[in-house]
Amino acid sequence: MALILNMSKTPNYDSAVKKILDQLVPGERVCVLTGEKWLMTDEEIGWYKKFNVPPSKYSPLTRMCLVNSNFVLFDVWYNYHPETGKPIVSVVHPASGVKVLPDNEWFQKDFSEYGREVELKRAFFEQFYDLVRTVPVPAYYNYVAPENSIAFISLGDQDSYFVIACKSKRTFYGSNAFDVEDTAEVMFSKNVQNSYNVIRSEKIYNCLFVREAYECTDSSFLFDCRNCEHCFGATNKRHAKYLWFNEQLSKEEWEKRRAQVDLSSSSVRIEYEKKFADLVNASVWPENFNLNTDKNAGEYVTDASDIVHGYNVCPGSQSVHYVNHATPVASRDSYICAGIYGSSDCYYGLGFGMCSNVKYSLCVNTNGIDLEYCNSCYDCEHCFACVGLRRKKFCLFNKQYSEEEYWRLVDELKCAMLERGEYGEFPLMNFSSQYWKNSGSVQLYGATEEECRKMGARIFEPGEAGAEGPDANAELIDMSTINDRVSTEELVGRVFFDSVAKRRFSYLKQELELYEKLRLAPPRLHPTRRIQQLYSEMNMPIFMKIPCQKCGKEIVVAKNNNYPVREIYCRSCYLKYLEENN
Repeated sequence: MALILNMSKTPNYDSAVKKILDQLVPGERVCVLTGEKWLMTDEEIGWYKKFNVPPSKYSPLTRMCLVNSNFVLFDVWYNYHPETGKPIVSVVHPASGVKVLPDNEWFQKDFSEYGREVELKRAFFEQFYDLVRTVPVPAYYNYVAPENSIAFISLGDQDSYFVIACKSKRTFYGSNAFDVEDTAEVMFSKNVQNSYNVIRSEKIYNCLFVREAYECTDSSFLFDCRNCEHCFGATNKRHAKYLWFNEQLSKEEWEKRRAQVDLSSSSVRIEYEKKFADLVNASVWPENFNLNTDKNAGEYVTDASDIVHGYNVCPGSQSVHYVNHATPVASRDSYICAGIYGSSDCYYGLGFGMCSNVKYSLCVNTNGIDLEYCNSCYDCEHCFACVGLRRKKFCLFNKQYSEEEYWRLVDELKCAMLERGEYGEFPLMNFSSQYWKNSGSVQLYGATEEECRKMGARIFEPGEAGAEGPDANAELIDMSTINDRVSTEELVGRVFFDSVAKRRFSYLKQELELYEKLRLAPPRLHPTRRIQQLYSEMNMPIFMKIPCQKCGKEIVVAKNNNYPVREIYCRSCYLKYLEENN
């Protein structure tokens, strides 16, 4: 862990925080928000000294919940143009109070016109909240303009609908999926074609219901499989063919059984999904799904070094602790971060894109250097508490200053914040633009409504503030009234209601055509619930120690919502099990 060394621009703050850091000792702490106890270690103190910040009063889990309350998992709403009232499809919930503009309109504006004087004696987060609720943010945050698509944070989508952080073609309802074509319900996967309901898999073709698989074709209901084909229900398999729920069959018998299972029937589909869940639950799980990385690095970490409590960390990453979704470009030397890529020396925030020395990022700051408490800023340097700026330097609350005046004010502000106990903490959940129940704090970290309230969340219903759109009063059809088998003509153009999600939804014609092509009954859940179910099958970024259920050695494993009681082996026992069973 390298210290950030530069000439002091804020001497008074530096002197004040040094006194705090010099007196800091390891020991048990109690989170002032949730009451959770944690052990502040020398390593944690080292991060505070590296970034020259005071210690947090919140536990690491609380900090990750606060950061991830802003994380866009998979929610799409109608928001509204702040001037015309025209509906805009966005990942920002209108009841959050955050305003949005279409990307092309947003990037043509200069939001320094919203600049305001800092009030040193007024609570900082009150002032910052006012600015965050005044300056619009992009509705889509697309990095590459999608073609004929409804896409968000797009890396180049074509003819795809409701995909987030993807590079796809003709794909429906995807998240963090790259080079994916003709597929629906896909997450954290690469090179997937003609498939459905795929989680953390690569090089998949013509497959249904796949988890943790690699180079598999013409198969359904796979978990932890490699180089398999023509399998229907297989777990922990390598180079297998013609398996039927792990039973070896001849080619002829397998094809006969497969012909008898018609997944275009909704009841049959549900029956086999349940059988598959039971099979996965009874299977052997490795202590983690990491590849070529340090012991106890976290979960879903690949070819990275010095990772602690990492989650979905891409190859080449170094010295990133308590991070999630550090992908697709490697990052380094960062702490308490979510959604970080190609960045270094970042601290306690969300959405660091090709940034350096950025702290308390509230959402998607790109190509930033030395930013603090900023939101949706692009190509900016040396800015504090700014929203929506582009190619700016030395701005405070969106107001332009000379370099000398900027540093004088920042020094005064940080001293005032430090004295009030504000500096060093992330904004509470009331800053979030997301529907609280579907945010990363709940879906990834398992925060309860009570815990979210303690962390300041605004509790509202999904349909508030017109989030369901201008046709919210349309006639709704209860899915329980729909026949077991339905045609595209019976579904397209109709509005259905998901009583669990408390949301309405419709099917896209292209989506239904894909299900017909795959000979699969359409799902009967709101699209957000479909993606949430995929998340619930993944391991969580919450870790615990248990004994290996083969040899008894202590191992660190991630929790899992869907499979809380699993048979988990340490790495060596797991590899031995694979050798003996393949």
